Amino acid sequence: MKAGCAFALMLVCGFAQANATDDYLAGLKALEQGRREDGLYLLEQAAVAGSVAAQLKFGELTPGQPGERWLRAAVRKGSLPAAEALAQRYYDDRSYRRAAQCWLAAAKRGSSSAQAHLGALQVVGLGLPRDRLQAFAWMNLAASAGDPEVIALRDNLASQLDAVQLAQGEALSRELPQKQDYLPGEPPCGE
Repeated sequence: MKAGCAFALMLVCGFAQANATDDYLAGLKALEQGRREDGLYLLEQAAVAGSVAAQLKFGELTPGQPGERWLRAAVRKGSLPAAEALAQRYYDDRSYRRAAQCWLAAAKRGSSSAQAHLGALQVVGLGLPRDRLQAFAWMNLAASAGDPEVIALRDNLASQLDAVQLAQGEALSRELPQKQDYLPGEPPCGE
């Protein structure tokens, strides 16, 4: 009896996930065809059914708190792009510490874009203390992905450091993702 219930539950969950995928793909197609209302409806249905991709897309397309709620849901399920989108939303809303918290979560998982954003925040002191050495370390780490703009920013920062600071910054960039703590007083990204 228990085996039969478990099989039925797996079957229902499989159908629900298949429906979420179908709704997600149909929603994307509707958006492509210019049927925004239909597309958003289908994406929301897929998001409600648990599709992380739908939660991300619907969250990106939905303004305000409803969109933020869906981005947070996707972050809690491990979506790196959702963490970056949520960080950008917080940054655009001038919630710089919350943005830094989400970019930090993404940077710790290897996102060079998030690493570059953290470096930029530390250059100007938005949401994080102004710290050219740590800014250089984040930019140095991000530059390893090969983005010419990030490389230019890193090189500009390097020109402002003396030889000892440059060596410290290079050493710091190797350990920064593991060493950097999350920001005290801020909820974890996605919460």
